[in-house]
Amino acid sequence: MTLANRLTVLRVVLAAAVFAAVMDDAPRWHGAALAMFAAAIVTDWLDGWLARRTNSVSAFGKIADPIADKILVLGTLLALIRHRELAIPVWAVFVMLMRELLIGGVRMIAAAQGKSIAAERSGKIKTVVQCVAVLLMLVVIVLRDHGLASAWMLKSAAPLTVLCAVLAMSSLWSYYRQYRAMLEKSWS
Repeated sequence: MTLANRLTVLRVVLAAAVFAAVMDDAPRWHGAALAMFAAAIVTDWLDGWLARRTNSVSAFGKIADPIADKILVLGTLLALIRHRELAIPVWAVFVMLMRELLIGGVRMIAAAQGKSIAAERSGKIKTVVQCVAVLLMLVVIVLRDHGLASAWMLKSAAPLTVLCAVLAMSSLWSYYRQYRAMLEKSWS
């Protein structure tokens, strides 16, 4: 297994640890969740850079890397819903989850037709915005734990989540437009 792929696997492990830490009531775990989430974001950048730099791009990496991103972001958002003062709209998280499952389905249809779908720019932008939004929400939770979060900070989670959902739907629309003919071919 290449170093890039090991970093991808590490990101999945970190995602599970972040989820568990955010779900815990102890403030010390929230700080750990923030640190692990930040480390996971770094591994996301680093694994892609390493794979390209060492010419070790693999089929596993092409599939596992975006899956690891989704597990990290959606898993953390699901855990953050538990913190009611953030008022994260569950429907927006559902929209993001729906988008990821639909794009995964499109990728499977493409694979069945012997094609590969690369990540689009809109999808990459969506992922960056989601990572930054979730990172900010984790910062707010840590500040809250230390009595430093103001009301506007706590309320910022809802619009950030809605922004992420809007970008997810925009990205889904972009994929649909680009791969509509392939999808229609698979329906008949």
